[in-house]
Amino acid sequence: MHFHLDDRQVKGAIDHMEVNSGKIMAETIKEALREQATRTQRFINSSVPSRQRVMGQKVADSIAVEIFGDGKNIAEVAFGSDPIGEGGVTGSRGGKLAIMLEQGVKPFEYGFTFKTIKPSPSFGIGSTGLGDFINAKANPVHGGFDAIGWLAQAYAEVVPEIEERLILALQEAFA
Repeated sequence: MHFHLDDRQVKGAIDHMEVNSGKIMAETIKEALREQATRTQRFINSSVPSRQRVMGQKVADSIAVEIFGDGKNIAEVAFGSDPIGEGGVTGSRGGKLAIMLEQGVKPFEYGFTFKTIKPSPSFGIGSTGLGDFINAKANPVHGGFDAIGWLAQAYAEVVPEIEERLILALQEAFA
């Protein structure tokens, strides 16, 4: 008995899959995450208390999706507040707003308790000749605020959807 097997088509199909699978997966994940970005923006804007409204808007406006990797057989896609690699959007005082909204902020003491203020016609007592006055804080502790968990919520919503989309995309590409 003699068998001859020509496996060129199989090897070609495997090579084609190796070259293109990462790109197909990355594009599929990116598409799902872009759709999730809109839902996440709505979630952030509707979940933040009124005192953190500006912070929430900055984080919501900064939501981005980025593709990394070689585009061949590895798919790397990132989702979060831009700039993603630096921990997200930065507040006016240097804090990472996206992390603060995700994890919350514990109460903390301010780094100062009083400040000397020069009187002026537009602020304070005007130029009455009484000199400077001190603005002392009665409670030099920030009350903190609760986490809204926007990233965890987005992850929980999108992961099952990504799995379904990946299966369909790979079946379509290599059927």
